[in-house]
Amino acid sequence: MTDAVMTAWIAAGSAVAGALAGGGVTGWFTLAAARKQAQSTVDAAARQADAAWAAGQRQADAAWEAGRRQADAAWEAGRLQADAQLDVARQTVAAQHLAAQREVRRAAYAAFLAATDTAHQCHRAWQQALGSPEAAGCRDRYRAALPAVVEALTLVRLEGPDPVGSAAEVLEQSLEANASLDRYQSAHTAFLDAARTTLNAP
Repeated sequence: MTDAVMTAWIAAGSAVAGALAGGGVTGWFTLAAARKQAQSTVDAAARQADAAWAAGQRQADAAWEAGRRQADAAWEAGRLQADAQLDVARQTVAAQHLAAQREVRRAAYAAFLAATDTAHQCHRAWQQALGSPEAAGCRDRYRAALPAVVEALTLVRLEGPDPVGSAAEVLEQSLEANASLDRYQSAHTAFLDAARTTLNAP
């Protein structure tokens, strides 16, 4: 019971007590008036209490809604920030992976070019020494250089991409014993073009 209602009831009690002390018809009318006044006071106090409770409830609901919206906004801002950080991390990892892949491919291509150049030099020396006492030694050195070409070719095929691997196979075939020396130069140029295209790709 609120303080206002209790005060109303006390006032009503006082009025009733006064009416009983007056006696007779006058006392009865006074009692009825006191009861009516007391009920009006109680009803007003109850309405005031209900209005205060409703106002407090509306204020509490408004505060809860504002807090919920603030929490939702904070959660959304945090989610967007986390997504942005994750996207940056993904881009960084992708860039690092691409850089590492380029370095591995560059090393594989360089090793293959070095091996083919050595084999080509030995092949040319053998062709030029045919019919001379040095031919056998030149042929042995040429044959000894071929396994390194095959090994380097395997690595190029592994690292790719396919256009570079195909160009590497043509270059390796240009070093066959019965291949003309001119064939090597065109195959060498084609491999270089394919390798540069791959390494310079965005």
